[in-house]
Amino acid sequence: MTAIWIIHRDERLRAALARLSGVGDGGRLGAPDDAAWSTAPTPQVVVLGLSGDLDAELEFAHRHASRLPGARWLLVCPREERAEADRLFDSLPAERIDFPPTAAELRAQIRSAAARRPVDGLARRQLRDAVASRFARWFSDLELPEVLRALDPRLAGVPLLVRGEPGTGRTLLSRYVHAFGGSAGGTWLELPCARNPRPADLLDWLREAEASAAPDPAQLTICLGDADALSPAAQQTVRAWVELGLPPGVGMFARVRWIATVADDLTMGAGMPRALTPDLTPDLAQALAGLSVRIPPLRERPEAIEALTRDTVLAWSTARGTPQRVFAPDALAALARHPWPGNQRELEAVVARTLAAEGSDPIHADRLRFHAEGPDPAAPDERALEEAFASLTPVPESPEFAPAKAAQPAPRDVVPPLRGKPEPAAASAPPVPPKSTPDDSADSADEVRRLVRSLAHEVRNPLVAIRTFASLLPERADDPQFRDEFSKVVGADVDRLVGVLDRLGSFAELPEGRPERVDIAAVLDARLEECRGEIERRRLLVLKELDRAQPHAQAHPPAVELALAFLLQHALASMPDRADLYLASRRQPAGLRGQPSQRIVFRFSRPGGGGAPADTAAAALGDRETDLGLVLAEQLVRSQHGTLTFDDTQMGETVVLVDLPAAAPTDPASD
Repeated sequence: MTAIWIIHRDERLRAALARLSGVGDGGRLGAPDDAAWSTAPTPQVVVLGLSGDLDAELEFAHRHASRLPGARWLLVCPREERAEADRLFDSLPAERIDFPPTAAELRAQIRSAAARRPVDGLARRQLRDAVASRFARWFSDLELPEVLRALDPRLAGVPLLVRGEPGTGRTLLSRYVHAFGGSAGGTWLELPCARNPRPADLLDWLREAEASAAPDPAQLTICLGDADALSPAAQQTVRAWVELGLPPGVGMFARVRWIATVADDLTMGAGMPRALTPDLTPDLAQALAGLSVRIPPLRERPEAIEALTRDTVLAWSTARGTPQRVFAPDALAALARHPWPGNQRELEAVVARTLAAEGSDPIHADRLRFHAEGPDPAAPDERALEEAFASLTPVPESPEFAPAKAAQPAPRDVVPPLRGKPEPAAASAPPVPPKSTPDDSADSADEVRRLVRSLAHEVRNPLVAIRTFASLLPERADDPQFRDEFSKVVGADVDRLVGVLDRLGSFAELPEGRPERVDIAAVLDARLEECRGEIERRRLLVLKELDRAQPHAQAHPPAVELALAFLLQHALASMPDRADLYLASRRQPAGLRGQPSQRIVFRFSRPGGGGAPADTAAAALGDRETDLGLVLAEQLVRSQHGTLTFDDTQMGETVVLVDLPAAAPTDPASD
């Protein structure tokens, strides 16, 4: 028998509604302010009669709608009061019935409401199975305890923040939590924030998305895809909705759950999430991260590639009724070597494309379809490129730009501390390197190798991502999420390539000139002023101790300016947001081969600065060998008969020391 609540402030009208509904013993009658409703058995249908000022009825709906997510509500009100009822009960998922209703009308509405079974339909069951199957393939090797908590029905209203790179399955994990957690059976709305709506458009966008979804009063899940792509103003609007509820007229749901996917650029500190990137405001990060899950990229789980490949082959073959094939060991090895910028989604696409295009069994490495046009030719070998360039006859250098040998690393006590008042640097001279001749071909070849190595590294990484997205474009051009990711990732990589060309162009176009007096303090001030916008946006703390009494070096001004610009760019690119950068310059009486020098110190924090990795020396060497800006900066410093020392062995910090020949002081007695 259907359990029905009939609520009306007038006892006679309650009884009339009960007779018209024909509920018999299944009905429970009472006034809106009756305290017994809090302990009454959960109904299937709530018939709420509206009368008077509606204050008591509004309070009843306010107290009980959220705790009865499975109940169907019927509002009975006079026709002339319908507009006012719609305005006041704007967020209540209810059917409207004119008062007085006929017995046939009221009973038909009650039967219709009670007949709406909460079980999933066939389409939703099929979708749940597909989500579960793909989730098992993509995440079987991971332990994600926060996902188990997100599935707890008691936490179905807690926001969930899913962090990861594109292609790691952020939306898949979000759908899994919706389908099998406390929000199961509710409505799913996915808002792709990469479109970056303005705050004025955000409300209309949400209304349109809600209108296109199948309404279910039990639960609404709103998934903000790439929430960190929203503008700061739009993020503030979303934060208010998360914390205070959806605005009036939107969200006829008993409960709303927020899930947001963001890039993997957050860190957890002091027990709470803190956004270390301007893309996600700290306020929205705090509001969304009731629960937080990080999905590691595929390059951090190379051991999962073989199993993911095998499971994808099985799923593909089963769906098409074909015999299951295998990938040969050389093919699996080739898959393991691939960088996978698109993560699991890219791997799944490569496997599916290979199976569709190739009929061989087993499938070998030369038949892998990393791109739609066919098997990939062998990628150019980086070492072979280096050797080819190094074998060329070095171009003789002009006397003004002949490089000097790099000095040995300066003693650690010459580096001032990052925090607190910096201590003056010790006037110590590094060991003098052995003399070299300007036409030393071995040294020149080594510099060419370093330049080619860094250039190949800077160009190859973005080209891999661009090539991957380009190969997927023909088959996924109609996917709006893919187009958004394509625009975001490829645009960023093109900007990176343009930056590489800009650095090379600046280096190649340096004008010729002779050494002259260069004010190092003024150059550093100018370079910092150029970066002021980025420094303020990322909330970086810059500490300066520049010698303005004797600030001059004897060098070619454009070369020094460009070298310091490259070093500052490297420091800013290496630092997390809200970190510290220490800059110092001072005259050293015997700082460069026993002669006076202008010493410049860059000291900055690295991400994850709480402890040093085990292979910091190797990391430092790799950074110095592959970062084009550092390689060019060192070439420029050495062309001025100076030295550059790069030290990354301190826990969480990097120190760069530059020594340039000092200009003769204006007051000889001061030296």
